[in-house]
Amino acid sequence: MASQVSPGILVKERDLTNAVVTGVLQIRAAHASSFVKGPVGQIVNINSQKELISVFGQPNENNAEDWLVASEFLNYGGRLAVVRTDGGVLNATTGVAGIKIATEEDWLAGAGTAEQFAARSAGTWGNSLLGVIVDKGPDYIIDLASAPSTATIAVGDAIAFSGGVTGTVISGTQDALVITTSASITTSSTFTDGGSTIALESVKDWYLNTTIGSTGIKLSAIGPRPGSTQHALDNGASDDAVHFAVIDTTGEISGAANTILERFTYLSKITDATSDENANIYYKSVVNTFSKFMFVGTSPSTDANMTGEAWDQATTAVTGAVARVGNFSDQLENGADDFLYTTGEFQGAMDLFLDTEETDIDFVLMGGSMATETDTKAKATKVLAIADGRKDCVAFVSPHKANQIASSGNTALTSIQQKENTIAFFDGLASTSYAVFDSGYKYVYDRFSDKYRYIPCNGDIAGLCVQTSNVQEDWYSPAGLNRGGILNAVKMAYNPNKADRDELYQSRINPVTSLKGQGTVLFGDKTALAAPSAFDRINVRRLFLNLEKRARVLAEGVLFELNDATTRSGFASALNSYLSEVQARRGVTDYLVVCDESNNTPDVIDRNEFVAEIYVKPTRSINFITVTFTATKTGVSFSEVVGR
Repeated sequence: MASQVSPGILVKERDLTNAVVTGVLQIRAAHASSFVKGPVGQIVNINSQKELISVFGQPNENNAEDWLVASEFLNYGGRLAVVRTDGGVLNATTGVAGIKIATEEDWLAGAGTAEQFAARSAGTWGNSLLGVIVDKGPDYIIDLASAPSTATIAVGDAIAFSGGVTGTVISGTQDALVITTSASITTSSTFTDGGSTIALESVKDWYLNTTIGSTGIKLSAIGPRPGSTQHALDNGASDDAVHFAVIDTTGEISGAANTILERFTYLSKITDATSDENANIYYKSVVNTFSKFMFVGTSPSTDANMTGEAWDQATTAVTGAVARVGNFSDQLENGADDFLYTTGEFQGAMDLFLDTEETDIDFVLMGGSMATETDTKAKATKVLAIADGRKDCVAFVSPHKANQIASSGNTALTSIQQKENTIAFFDGLASTSYAVFDSGYKYVYDRFSDKYRYIPCNGDIAGLCVQTSNVQEDWYSPAGLNRGGILNAVKMAYNPNKADRDELYQSRINPVTSLKGQGTVLFGDKTALAAPSAFDRINVRRLFLNLEKRARVLAEGVLFELNDATTRSGFASALNSYLSEVQARRGVTDYLVVCDESNNTPDVIDRNEFVAEIYVKPTRSINFITVTFTATKTGVSFSEVVGR
């Protein structure tokens, strides 16, 4: 037994053939690519195409091949563990330059917090966002019937009205004075200018008549005028309430310019303010936790003429009214995309899946091709290395796109060239039973760009395995007319004939072919193992992965238990029970579990080890069929011909 330094479980397998885990809906595939948005360098679990769009955005010309591979896998009922590759992406901010805030953890660590607002994820999509903080603000917008005779009214001036009402000028001129006051002013009021009075031409509520920047959206569209939260009032403070909103000014996200994407109302400027339900309502905490689009960093500067308590203080430090800013808005800018990830960036993203204890995956998707065949081979090699290193999942790999589809303006490749190119591509890849090669690029309709495009089939082949597990079992072959139908294929870039399929199959490549009247079908179930073995078939490899995962779960239950006859018997009984079920469901023809004193000898026990050996005879899929018809003479008995 291999040496283990710390407590753990070692699952080993032996191939003596040489001549489910329960819950298939949880089958998950690893996938890495560039995206329009979403966290960078972090695994995100995706369960549907809708969720893929919500988290990572729709595909575009730069990432459609990868994106659609992932989407096709989801169509078969699979789930994804997705990583956005780390490159030259930048988050849009209100500063003079974009900043990379790869994940929320980066923000919490301080990246971008010196900005007023920052897009929650990187990309040019954030340049369409406008952040808005809506405060109580001034009270009135007043137009004077005539100019005052004494002096020009300046910002900060104290002014007087009839009835002993006073106010402070926040901005504007005689035609639109924005003021604060503690009393009511109407058009019946008059402006006092020294010894004379001036009539008021109009008096408007500032909040109801103020728009946000050039959006045309009024403050009242965000919410009613904020004032004081109950928390503030209960603690001798006031004017702490604010609203927050995110506006799509260009329509990049919503499809219509100047659309309110989200709003949060009746938040507080006080850091430890709480709601009646005792939830924190400090505006930064709420927005930075719940907003789908934006982070809030620094607070807006308060107007020098609107005095009051400072923002962002604890309740104990606020003794009166908190300073107002009116409405503060700022457009984000300088977000940047980087769709052309390098092989190094792809490998870095895939490295997140190396640790079997940290990540639970069943498949690894290669996705689309890189710009060159060399880089595509490097990408394929990486997904093979992940699966072969983990030994609890299977990688799915398709050929380089240019092996089968000529670039624009070049002469179309012949079927002979397509076959030879495809075989040559896979010939240099490692032999392993933890991978599956396919021959295909299918032609599909991309509804997002309203065009047809070629995408590789590795997402489909993995999807067929999910579908097979869902309708039958892991140990059934995903190939053939019953279970191997490829979804959404208009045609294949390369449709191998029988002779080509023979050559491809001998080269560990599973043909994907369009059969007349039958549709497009996976017509092979080989793994990428070059040596003859039971493990050179997909169903056998997946059978063993199923059994090994089940054995690992059972082994976790006996770790640190006593190595005695009771523990060994219980473990063997549980495994026998599961294997009996697998046998009844046609996964194995026979099996044997050895976990007793014969392999748990005193020496093994003294080393704090526990040994179980499992022997199984896997069922095999039918790959070759021979049907012979024999004509006999009328008077001849069949028993004379066949001996029965």
